Parts: sequence; C-alpha cells; structure tokens
Amino acid sequence: MIDTLTLLIVLMGAATVVLSVYVAYKFRQQSRQLNNGSKKLSKAIMWQLIGEAALGAGTLWFAVMAYTGKLPDVPVFLQSMVRVFIFSASSLTTIHLYLTTTRLEK
Repeated sequence: MIDTLTLLIVLMGAATVVLSVYVAYKFRQQSRQLNNGSKKLSKAIMWQLIGEAALGAGTLWFAVMAYTGKLPDVPVFLQSMVRVFIFSASSLTTIHLYLTTTRLEK
C-alpha cells in the first residue's frame, strides 16, 4: 500500500513539475507580446512558476529516494541543503511576485 502511494506521489510530482515548467514557458512567450505592467506581471508569474517547479523537483527527489529505499542513505546535510533550496526558491519567487504587484499599484 505504501509503495503504491509513494509511486503515485512520484508520478504526480513529475507531472506537476512538467506542468509548472510548461506554463512558465507559456508566460514567458506571452510576456514578449505585452507592454508595461502586464509584461512585468507576466514575467513575475513566470518566475513564481519556476519557483513552484523547483519546489516540486525537490519534493519529487525526496519521493524518488523514498520509493527506491535510498533516502536513509542520503546524508542529513544533503537532505537539509535540498530543503534550503526548496524554501529559498519558494520564498524568493513569492517576494518577487509581491514586489512586482506592489510596484504596479503605484
């Protein structure tokens, strides 16, 4: 049961990462055709989606390591660095989106 659930998490995680990257690419394409605030907002959303993909990729890595039974062999320091990467990407892209929308209000 746990193996099936972990496999489902791996598959959902992979699909989510691919979806985030694809939609970020679409926002990048769209931003090239926009001007001013719309362009800035489109780019900020693109970066938010890239951060989401980074978060998903880190979570996916943990899921794959758990599914293959190799997570206990991964040093705690490396696991911690992956978590730092995940939270950094998430927080930085969220701050960027917030600052972009704040600037658009002015």
